[in-house]
Amino acid sequence: MIRIKRPAAAAGAAVLLAFSLSACGGAPTDASKEDYCDAVNDNSALNDIDFENPDEEAFVDALKEQAEKLEEVGTPEDIPDDAREGFEIQLDAINDLDADDIDFDDPEAFDDEFSDDEKEKVDAYAEYEAETCQEDIEVPTE
Repeated sequence: MIRIKRPAAAAGAAVLLAFSLSACGGAPTDASKEDYCDAVNDNSALNDIDFENPDEEAFVDALKEQAEKLEEVGTPEDIPDDAREGFEIQLDAINDLDADDIDFDDPEAFDDEFSDDEKEKVDAYAEYEAETCQEDIEVPTE
């Protein structure tokens, strides 16, 4: 029920994770940037997923495990309000996710599950996450 906008183990995972992070506002709001980004970039729960022949149950379990880590860490206090709401919308969506909801052939299948306002907030969260936790990539120079 959630579209993930950040690179993860697969395009489907990326689409789902963005919509997967909310626990009724219970996640801390004072995480350090380092702890937050470590949780965001920790895709270890998805490492055992075979995206060539995915198991929906295992995928949902992995998403829920990752969402639980993010919920425990929370967000930094500088997150804009709309992005924080998007974070919570995603957590709620992942917590409500069921294997029957997964369609690896249609990663945008969850789009209809959210209002335009919710989509905007999730997009704001995805943008915040990308700007805050984009891993440094060394580009070779000639």
